[in-house]
Amino acid sequence: MPVSDGAINQIKERIEISTLIGEYLPLKKAGKNYVSNCPFHKDDTPSFYVSPDLNIFHCFGCGKSGDVITFIMEFEKVPFPEALRILAEKAGIEIGQYKGKNDILYSIHDFATDFYHKELLKSGKVLDYLKRRGFEKKSIEKFQLGFAPYGSNFIAKAKKEFKIEDLIKSGLVKNSNGRIKDTFFVRLLFPLFSSSGKIIGFGGRRLSKKGPKYLNSPDTPIHKKGKNLYSLWHVKEEIRKTEKIILVEGYFDFLSLYKAGIKNAVACLGTSLTSDQAELISRYAKEVILFFDEDTAGKIATLRSLGMLLEEGIDVKIRQGGQGKDPDEIISKQGIEAFKKLVAQSKDFMDWMLNRIQNKYNLSSPTGLSKAIEEITSMLEPIRDNTKREIYKDFIAKKLTIRRELLDKTKTEQSNIVTPKKNDIDNREELELYLIYLMLKNPEKKDFVFSLINENYIKDPHLKKYFRSIKEGTNLKIKDIIASLPPSSVNYLMKRSEEQAKSALNSTIRFLLDEITKEKKLEHQKIKKQDKDSEKELSLLKEIIDLGTEMQKLIKESNLGE
Repeated sequence: MPVSDGAINQIKERIEISTLIGEYLPLKKAGKNYVSNCPFHKDDTPSFYVSPDLNIFHCFGCGKSGDVITFIMEFEKVPFPEALRILAEKAGIEIGQYKGKNDILYSIHDFATDFYHKELLKSGKVLDYLKRRGFEKKSIEKFQLGFAPYGSNFIAKAKKEFKIEDLIKSGLVKNSNGRIKDTFFVRLLFPLFSSSGKIIGFGGRRLSKKGPKYLNSPDTPIHKKGKNLYSLWHVKEEIRKTEKIILVEGYFDFLSLYKAGIKNAVACLGTSLTSDQAELISRYAKEVILFFDEDTAGKIATLRSLGMLLEEGIDVKIRQGGQGKDPDEIISKQGIEAFKKLVAQSKDFMDWMLNRIQNKYNLSSPTGLSKAIEEITSMLEPIRDNTKREIYKDFIAKKLTIRRELLDKTKTEQSNIVTPKKNDIDNREELELYLIYLMLKNPEKKDFVFSLINENYIKDPHLKKYFRSIKEGTNLKIKDIIASLPPSSVNYLMKRSEEQAKSALNSTIRFLLDEITKEKKLEHQKIKKQDKDSEKELSLLKEIIDLGTEMQKLIKESNLGE
């Protein structure tokens, strides 16, 4: 059953936008509005504004804007139905089951999770395997771990509930040379949760000698590889509090940490970090501790991850040694305190880089030193904070005992700059838009406005329609207008909304009448040269006189002439 427009409007009205966004971003008061760094582009100076008055957010850098629903969709990377569900829960509103186009895929994954979880609970061997690795029933239940047995057991049951084409679309079954069969065989399954708590896929660890060690769900309409972090859903609130993330490689690493009480870790699903994952991390944390394996693959993954995290403006620390390959092994063999000690001993990424470079190159030779400088300066490029970059240069020069100027590298920084969108709204349109806004803010003054401004004075056709609607008594709201505005108009309105609406009304009318009068006079002069005493010329002359009369009336009414 679709959600009614009334329920959607109720959600928008009940949730105050600055309160909602304040749960996700640090907001600072700026007049009547709030400001923060934009979460949707690389924003070194705060350009993301939240207006309680207009009930919208707007970025003056990248141009993104919208209401509470838009924000949740963009920030949480969820479709409209999911955003509604999240907001309805926050607002305490019952909206029923909203059927989105991908709901069937979510239903299939819920069905699969239940099926595979029951299969695990029936398998003594898998339960014993998990117990040996330190996982009891509590963890198994919380993260809904499952087991895919040998044979196409899942498809046999799922096809009774769902269409084959939908099951194939889900990625949980596949067509192999005309034969429909399960995707996962003899694997321990880790459900993959979206940031809003929906199950969108599975990661499967082999429990036999066949196939790759890990096999993840393929890309589907609800799951894209490299765009999610394992079980961020379970820990995101704790991460928001600490603003720190411990980034690990695998499922077992995360589960071992969670079980031991560390609730600010996430896993990048056994692969190198992607730029999408780095961007997702930046929404929740300011600092990341990279705790990858100490083997060659782990060090390569660390190096690849650094640039992406630095580009997102995140402070990065890296584990320094320690016995044990990964967190799961460290905790199982040495205990959680040993792991916490290693976390506390983690150092700034530059220490790790310098140690690596000193071991990699012969710094006593010109060639080795040149290569070292080239590599270290390339590592500085993603750092967006100029002050921090300069401090690092001083630090590196001291550590390598080289001249500071050798680290100065000419580069363009255009990639980190988002050019503000050009304001393509002209002065006349600005005045007309602001007049509409002020009429809605001061409904008791609309008759006064109508006595001075008639519909034909409004040049923009969309704004003319709104002007007419107000005159006809339509229950028009500011949010209805904002939804149809281009970014440049929203820019303008956000700035003007800081002003006192009542004191601004008379001056806006006056400026608009003055603008109209100027246009009419120019038109009159042009026609007068072409055809003096024509009917159109006389009509324009009358309009100019009427405008002068209205201006005088306005001055008298508002005492602006005193």
